[in-house]
Amino acid sequence: MMLKLKMKKMAFEDLFNELIEDVVDQIDSDIVHKDVEALEELLRFCPIENLINYLPEEKHDNFKNLLKWT
Repeated sequence: MMLKLKMKKMAFEDLFNELIEDVVDQIDSDIVHKDVEALEELLRFCPIENLINYLPEEKHDNFKNLLKWT
């Protein structure tokens, strides 16, 4: 039983990793073609804290007030 659960988890993780890779490839292609509308829409679903933390640390202070509004 545990082996089946581990195999399912591994299958999920492999498929999820493949999805992430494909999305990153699509983002890269969209940026090259200067088509960022879908990327902007996707980022609107990300938690604000994650978006801020993605930026270089010296930019964090510019956006920390957004955390107070959520």
